[in-house]
Amino acid sequence: MLKKEVPVRSYTGEKWTTNTTNKKHLAVDFKHRCAYCDDLDSIYGGQASYAVEHFAPKGKFPQLKYTYDNLLYACRFCNTSKSDDWPSNSPSINVVGERGYIDPCTDEYYKHLDRDDSTGCIYYKTELGKYMYEHLKLYLKRHSTIFMVEKLKEKREELSASIDNDIEKGLDVSVKQQALLALDKEFFSYYGQLCTESM
Repeated sequence: MLKKEVPVRSYTGEKWTTNTTNKKHLAVDFKHRCAYCDDLDSIYGGQASYAVEHFAPKGKFPQLKYTYDNLLYACRFCNTSKSDDWPSNSPSINVVGERGYIDPCTDEYYKHLDRDDSTGCIYYKTELGKYMYEHLKLYLKRHSTIFMVEKLKEKREELSASIDNDIEKGLDVSVKQQALLALDKEFFSYYGQLCTESM
């Protein structure tokens, strides 16, 4: 699945009337991950680098500016790419034909978009998914790179723990240490890609 888990908003209606307060709660609800691409905020520098995304754009529907049900936690790439794009003149009509957006807090979102676990690349499964994929720029290389960095980090932590366990038992860890070095090389290769302009 594209995201590790479907996010759940913990509030409904208008509860706080500042983006700062809403973002604090959204970050927790969305597990510090972008609603659209699932990028972890710590890779970008933390919560300060993420935005309160208005699913139905606040520029078109200012009455929903602080309505929590309409808010998402998003990386600046997805947030800027979507901007005020919306397929209708009503906040409740989010899809017209094969154009529009599905709320990532619903299972429906994942019927249109998915991720290749071996490469981290996001791909679309439907025409509506293609629209979201293109307008949110989910094809950006950084999304797959961040996925792979996280995956390698998890593998590294598991292998490192296994090495520590073997050392305590007095076992030979030379093969595992070589594997750890190879993982480190791959990890830093992906991590270095995050700094390139082409992503």
